[in-house]
Amino acid sequence: MADIQKQFEEFHDAIKLKRFKENKDLREKRDIIKDKIKSGIKTKFEEMEKDVPSLEFIDQGSYAVDLGIVPEDKDYDIDEGVIFDLYKEDYTDNVELKKIIKDILANHTSTPPKIKNPCVTITYSLEDEPIYHVDLPVYIKSKFDNELYLAWGKEFAADDKKYWDLADPQGLNDHISNSFDGDDKKQFKRIVRYMKKWKDICFSTSGSSRPPSVGITIAAVDLFTPRQTYNSLSGTYKYDDLTALKDFVNNSINKFVLEWDSEREEYLRTINYNLPVKPYSNVFSKMTKVQMNSFYQKLVTFEDALAEAQSKSDPHDACTVLSPYLGDKFPIPESAQARYQKVALSSAPSSNSAKDWGNEY
Repeated sequence: MADIQKQFEEFHDAIKLKRFKENKDLREKRDIIKDKIKSGIKTKFEEMEKDVPSLEFIDQGSYAVDLGIVPEDKDYDIDEGVIFDLYKEDYTDNVELKKIIKDILANHTSTPPKIKNPCVTITYSLEDEPIYHVDLPVYIKSKFDNELYLAWGKEFAADDKKYWDLADPQGLNDHISNSFDGDDKKQFKRIVRYMKKWKDICFSTSGSSRPPSVGITIAAVDLFTPRQTYNSLSGTYKYDDLTALKDFVNNSINKFVLEWDSEREEYLRTINYNLPVKPYSNVFSKMTKVQMNSFYQKLVTFEDALAEAQSKSDPHDACTVLSPYLGDKFPIPESAQARYQKVALSSAPSSNSAKDWGNEY
C-alpha cells in the first residue's frame, strides 16, 4: 500500500477553516451582531413596556467544535445561538422573538435578514455575492423544567409548522468535543473534514439531497476508530488516514437498512441516526428515501475508490484515484516513473562533462 499520509495532511491543511476565535474579522462581526441584539432587545422590550430579559449566547456548529472547512461556494456558515431568559408558556407564537431579532438587524447588511425554520439568517455579501452568513437559532426556557427549547418555524408558516422544539446545544457541543483526546482527536477531526469535503464535491449544494454535516459528525463520534501503521525500520507508529477514512466509510455503509418504498415498489437503503442529545431525532430525517439511497450508493462508490487507493504501490496512482472524490486541493505527487526519469537525467554525464573529462586526462 502506498504511503500517502503526507498528501492527506497537506490536503487537510488546505481545506481546514480556522476556528472562530482565531479569525479576527469573523469574531468582530459576531460581536457586533451580539451587541446589536442586546441593545435592540432592550429598546424593543422597553417600547412594549415589558421587563427586559437577559440574554446568553452560545457558539454552535462547526466553529464551536473546530470542524470547519473552507466551503466550495465560499459562503461561510457561522452559528450563534441566542438564549432568552423567558418562558415558552408566555410565547405561544414562537416566531415572535425571531421577528424581533429580524427587525433589530433589518439594516445591518445589504441583504435583509431571513427567518428560516431553525434560525434567523444574516447574510454578508461582497459585490452581490454572499461571502458568509450568520445563523441565529433562538432558544427559550420553560416554567416547568430546566430544558431549552428551539423556536422552530418560518415567519408565515401555518400554526402546525411552528413550535418549540426541545434542544440541548451545549450538550451536543460537549458530546462532539469530548469524544477523543490527543492525537486521536486530531485524526478524528481530519476524517470529519475529509468527509465534509467529499460531501461538497459529490452532492448538489441545493435542496435536502446532501447529508447534513451534523449527521456525518455525530456518526464519526460513534463509528470512527483511530488507525496507525507500524514502521519496522524506525520502530515507530504513524497515523494512517487512508485506512481510518475507509473504515469509517465502511462502518457508515453498514448503518443503512433496506426499506420498502411503496411508491417506487422497490427496496431502498435508508439510514436512521439519532441525535445523542434531546430531542434525539433522526439527523437524516429531511432526506427522502431516494436521497438516502443515493447517499448510500455514493458511499459505496467512495469506499471502492479508497480500497483501490490502498491497493496501489505508487502514491501518484493512489492519489489520482482519490482526487475526483476529494477535489483539486488533494495533492497528486509525481509518479515513480517520472521521478526515476528525473534522477536518470540528472545523473547522466553531459557532453561538456565528457569533454572536460577528456581534457583533464
